[in-house]
This record gives sequence, structure tokens and C-alpha cells, in this order.
Amino acid sequence: MRRRLLEFWRRRFPHSLRTQVALVIASLSFVPNLVFILSVQWILPGTELSPEGSLLLLLWIPLLAVLSALAGYALSSMLLRPLTLLARELAHLETLINQPDRWTLLLRPGDPQEALILRQAFAHLLRQIQSDQRRREAFTATLVHDLKTPLIAFGHLLSALKQELPLSPQERLALLNRMLEENQRNLALVQKMVEAYRLERGEIALHPRPCDLGSLARRVAERMGSLAREREIDLQVEGEGWGAADEDELERALLNLVDNALRYARHAVVLTVSPRQIQVRDDGPGLPAPLEDLAQPYIAQPIHIAGQHYPTGSGGLGLYIAKRILQAHGGDLRLVETGSQGTTLALVLP
Repeated sequence: MRRRLLEFWRRRFPHSLRTQVALVIASLSFVPNLVFILSVQWILPGTELSPEGSLLLLLWIPLLAVLSALAGYALSSMLLRPLTLLARELAHLETLINQPDRWTLLLRPGDPQEALILRQAFAHLLRQIQSDQRRREAFTATLVHDLKTPLIAFGHLLSALKQELPLSPQERLALLNRMLEENQRNLALVQKMVEAYRLERGEIALHPRPCDLGSLARRVAERMGSLAREREIDLQVEGEGWGAADEDELERALLNLVDNALRYARHAVVLTVSPRQIQVRDDGPGLPAPLEDLAQPYIAQPIHIAGQHYPTGSGGLGLYIAKRILQAHGGDLRLVETGSQGTTLALVLP
């Protein structure tokens, strides 16, 4: 029986917070007045009414119910107006489900504190969704751009080997070397994507211990030496120093910074070591945007440096990986200087 009554109530009346509040206000207005009237009529002695008075009383009770309902409706509308407006705006966003760039939720400083907190939380959530959407689009662009080009080159090299043309041992070796280079580029990009994903999820376990930063920098310079010679860039290491760090993770961060520096340097890249710090200096054209904007997993817009166009891709992966590793240590990746004469970044340990 109780379930049937509830189902009947839900069919007859909208199941909304506004309806419930209106009923509560109406009940608080109607019930005390009804109790007062009945107590005067039937409980207190000597308060018998004439037939005309009884008729007026019977007319007054329905009128009181209507007035209570109107008061409940008006007060509930006024009290819940901030939430009603928020619900309408959120419902409107459902029509723009495929256009996240148009999702906006304006703050209303005049709203009550509770409604303002809800609005701020939804606005933050929408900004987060927009950011995730842009990064997802940039991730797709990275796959299309950075992987497509080397894969096409790899296919051309395989086609050249497949053709029944006489190739000398030197030509065949040169083709195989180029295939290996393209494969290494693909593997390096995939590895960076895996590292960025790992760091985004916070999956990094550090084992810090005293670390010889000078030895680490020289080891990185040796590993990157062939790339530096290929690009005709002088890669040097200066200074000595120690710091507490997870050596493997710190080496990974430094490798990413040196790789970025070699990409943009004109003639030289210098690693300067000091206690608890390694600086990476290049003589490139400088950063085209603030470090915080560039140190993202995937840069969603093309960038221009010194008149040269660098398309959307994984350019921010190295900076992002280095920054997250340093932050996990309790340190940071800092911009020392940048300009037309070059850029200096510092890996600062705590």
C-alpha cells in the first residue's frame, strides 16, 4: 500500500527539490493554522460557532491551504533560484556535448555560499574536461605527425631493398643504417609517451641516495655524443657537484633536456654542474612561450621559433618528463634565462 501511494505521488507531482521544499513550507504554514482553528472550535469550551461561522470556517480552511501552497511555491522559487539557474545551464551544456570549447559556466558572486561552491566546482570540472580534450586531440596529432613521417620513410627503405636492383654492399649497409635510425626515432618517441603516461598517473617510485652529478652529466654527454656530432653541435660538461637523487630517474630527466637542447642549438650545448644542480645551456633561439606552457605532455598548437615553424607534436614531452621527475624529488625544473642568444634550464634538487 505504501509503495502504491509513493508511485501515485511521483506520477502526480514532479519529483524535484523545488516541489519538496514548497511542500515543506506550505505544510509549516497550513498545519499550525489548521490546528489552531480546530482547537478553538472543538477543544476550548464555550467557543461554539453559529451556522454562518461554521460555513465561513469551512471556506477559510481551503483558502488557507491555497494561500499556504502559494507561499510555499514563491518562497521555494526564491530560495532555490541559484540552484535552478545552475541546473538550466548544465542542461544547456548537454546540447553542446560535442563542442567542449564552448562549455562555459559563469560565476555569480551574489549567489549563496553553498550554490557558489557548487558552481565553482562545476566550472573547475568543465575546465579540466576541456584541458583533457585538448590534450587528447594533441596526442592524436602527435601520433599522426611524429609517427607517420618515419613510418613512411621506413616503408620507402623497405621498398628499395625489396626491388631487384643490384646494390653494392655499401649501399645496402647505408639503407639498413637508415632503417635502424628511423626505428630508433620511433622507439624513442614511444618511450617518451610511455614515460609521460607513467608520470601523469603518478607511477614513480624514487630511491634517492648521494649522487655524483658530474659523473652523471658526463655519462649523459657520452650517450648523446653521436647525436651531437651528427648535428655538428659541441656538447661539453663543466663543474662538479653532488646531490641526493634517484640516479636512474635523474639521468632520464637530463637526457630529455639534452635531447631538446640539441634539437634547437645552433653550435653548442653546455652542461654546468654544481652542488644539487645541473644547468643545460644552448645557443638556440630561445623559448617561444613560458616554461609552464611548454612543459606539457602534448602541445596542442603549432609553435614558431625564430621564424621557423614547428608543428604540433611531442616537443613538450621532454620538458614535461624532466619537470615531473624533479618535482617528485622535491626539486623543480627552472628557467634561468632565455632569449635570442639561447636558453638555460636548471635541474634543481632539494
